[in-house]
Amino acid sequence: MLIPLLLTFVALGAPPGSLLPLVERDTLPVAFAEAARGHGAEDGATVAACRPFAEELVVCLTVPEGKVRRLVTVADLEIWGVPQSEALRLAVARMAACLGPTRPEVVSIPDDSRTYLLSAEGDGLDQAALFSPEVLAARFPGQAFVVGIPARGVLIAIPLGDPELEQMVAVGVRRLWEDATDPITPRMYAWDGQVWQVWGEARPAGEPTVPPAPTGAAP
Repeated sequence: MLIPLLLTFVALGAPPGSLLPLVERDTLPVAFAEAARGHGAEDGATVAACRPFAEELVVCLTVPEGKVRRLVTVADLEIWGVPQSEALRLAVARMAACLGPTRPEVVSIPDDSRTYLLSAEGDGLDQAALFSPEVLAARFPGQAFVVGIPARGVLIAIPLGDPELEQMVAVGVRRLWEDATDPITPRMYAWDGQVWQVWGEARPAGEPTVPPAPTGAAP
């Protein structure tokens, strides 16, 4: 699994080449800072190395520590002598290099002829397609598409154009988010050719829905 919040808050000299990015809810940095201060950390050791990624999301840096990956802090980067922008560039490049033609994999919907794409290996690389949307574009030629990241270690993607499939997957993403040990977001995000934007969200009956956003032309 990835990153419990309460971990060691002191850099251990890990090389920048072991860094990976992680997209999380934008509330994570605040929660991390509170937990770090509660464990006696100060200054840069309380600040997770994160920056905005999309609406309600941030991208943070992670590093292996034992059998888990922990969040990288500003203090880590200072010790390693690596600017945050360069560390993120290295981490994204390492993540992208791990993508292959079968990741995310094609998964069939039971009792249905339709499919979706899924990456859920739990190895820290499941969000790779978020940083290489051209890979998803190649899997959905000529079609706009959306992704869901309901929990750490889970990415789901579908092409747009089939309202029944869109609803089915959006509901599935919400249910995964509700049941997850490490939830991220029930929202679905569309790639507009430049950035990820909120596309929509399934809501429980009686709650207002977040309607699908205009997607424009497929990338």
